[in-house]
Amino acid sequence: MPEMPEVETIARQLRRRVVGKRIAAVRLSGLPLRKPMPPGLETDLVGRTIRRVRRYGKYLVLTLEPKAFWLIHLGMSGRLLYHEPGRAEGAKHTHASILFADGDGLEYRDPRRFGLLAVYRGATPKSIPEIRALGIDPLDPRFTGEWLGRRLRGSRREVKSVLLDQKVLAGVGNIYACEALFEARIHPGRRCATLSDTERDRLAAGVQKVMRDAIVRRGTTFSDFRDADGRAGGHQDFLAVYLREGKRCIRCGNPVLRMSQGNRSTFFCRQCQR
Repeated sequence: MPEMPEVETIARQLRRRVVGKRIAAVRLSGLPLRKPMPPGLETDLVGRTIRRVRRYGKYLVLTLEPKAFWLIHLGMSGRLLYHEPGRAEGAKHTHASILFADGDGLEYRDPRRFGLLAVYRGATPKSIPEIRALGIDPLDPRFTGEWLGRRLRGSRREVKSVLLDQKVLAGVGNIYACEALFEARIHPGRRCATLSDTERDRLAAGVQKVMRDAIVRRGTTFSDFRDADGRAGGHQDFLAVYLREGKRCIRCGNPVLRMSQGNRSTFFCRQCQR
């Protein structure tokens, strides 16, 4: 699933490409995604102009004029691809094709159909239920070790499960949770209540570092993710532990291990992470 760095990569590209463009036509496949596409989605989009592109966790929110918000979630395998006039359209698994008044276009492709497309009307994006339910963003300056201390004090939850909880921290998925815990030298199975102030500081800094590094490299691609230009990300070549079971730890040389937590694979170094 695309995580925050992948979605942020697309958001930054779309800000340069689609802000100010008017939607002239919309074609939908008619197939349901995570939820059935809302009735009237085409008429909710056609004629509106994109004024702003924002990211909330793993969601994109495009502010439209007249006032509305277009909510997009890429699910497990979704791609949001920008194209100029004359570029091929209508590829397999295309579930939404957007044509702008200047001839450019945007396509949503999703083989597994776990994504989400919806239009909401409201005063702000925070009026959207999916956005309102999200926790703090990892790149929010308020996200610090002190914030973690207040939020997690006394919690018996495993630290990795908290990083993956979108109601606590919006945008972190399995890849970057593993990488952040390695960066912070914290074992994924540690209980939150056992973390010291220093460890919480390291964890907040570790989350922010791995996110920023991944954004610089346009995200991580193993199979599905492509940016808005159709290019794979580059961060997969720089991962410290994720999918590196049995390979040498880049710090200590001991083998990277894998264990199961909450039906997900966790990759870590037993020597470096305590």
